[in-house]
Amino acid sequence: MMRHAYADGHLRYGVVGCGIQGEKHVQVIDLIPNAAVVAVADVNEDRARMLGLRHGAKHALTDWQELLAIDEIEAVSIALPDHLHREVTVAALEAGKHVLLEKPMATSVEDAEAMLAAQKASGRKLMINWSNRWMFGFAKTKERLDAGALGDPLYVYARLNNTLYVPTQMLSWSASTQLPFWLICHRYDIARWYFGCEAKRVYAVARSTVLKELGLDTPDFYCATVEFEDGQVGNFESCWILPESMPYLVDSKFQLICSRGYVNIDPTPPVHQVATEDSYAHEGFLFGNVMGQPVGFVRNAIEHFVNCCLTDREPLITGEDGLHITRALAAMVESAQTGEPVEL
Repeated sequence: MMRHAYADGHLRYGVVGCGIQGEKHVQVIDLIPNAAVVAVADVNEDRARMLGLRHGAKHALTDWQELLAIDEIEAVSIALPDHLHREVTVAALEAGKHVLLEKPMATSVEDAEAMLAAQKASGRKLMINWSNRWMFGFAKTKERLDAGALGDPLYVYARLNNTLYVPTQMLSWSASTQLPFWLICHRYDIARWYFGCEAKRVYAVARSTVLKELGLDTPDFYCATVEFEDGQVGNFESCWILPESMPYLVDSKFQLICSRGYVNIDPTPPVHQVATEDSYAHEGFLFGNVMGQPVGFVRNAIEHFVNCCLTDREPLITGEDGLHITRALAAMVESAQTGEPVEL
């Protein structure tokens, strides 16, 4: 374990995709002392240029292949829509770059296997950015489990929902993904991390009503029961059709039952209330900008990846982890479509 926040050295960095997540990656890399933004790439030329100028990038490009051809760049973040991960990730690894890939790893097992094969052939780092592991509550629970304070983890119930704004306005490509890859993956990753083993049997159901009527071919909600190799069980549910009047974009609940303990984590408590003459809202403390600097679990995850690249350590969430998680998520989709359990 590192005894100081930043590893020695200086990582030269590129970011592919300058949307909501990609912009956060650029902000963090520009801020931390042991990395620097060399180039950004996005199909939206104006967005790439503005972000590049704001954070001192030498290159602002519309072609990700041009970014990967820059020898100076040692590592890249890939923050593209879920279904576009394979081609860019494989190409980045083949170009000799370390890769921080935004979750999910892939929307098919075949794509995940191809990316892992490319990583092994390249000898570079591949981290999948399930950044919720750096949320205080989840990280602290893992410490307690490792110390034996809770006994053995037995059962997880996890809910992670979005409002209708996400599939209809925030994402232009929501019909190209499904909730296991978009939301359930976060909580499945935490459960698998706590249980320390893989899924062996998955049963899931999904329904399509609201989004289908809006012309979006992706289910409104999923409910999945997962049995793990060592006997643990997880129930995962997710929807993205909550009304936009909800105080938060995200609705989350996580409960862990252990042989000698219980943990209840709600990452979005209404502890920061803001009222103006026109509106009332609850704002969270999980991440954001404080005095112009990004803080919170998003920043912590990116810093971890940079430190791993500079010290030649394996990141907390590897391509191997990503493949195992993708298998379980794909099984949820398959089970919901067939109505039958999937054995893994």
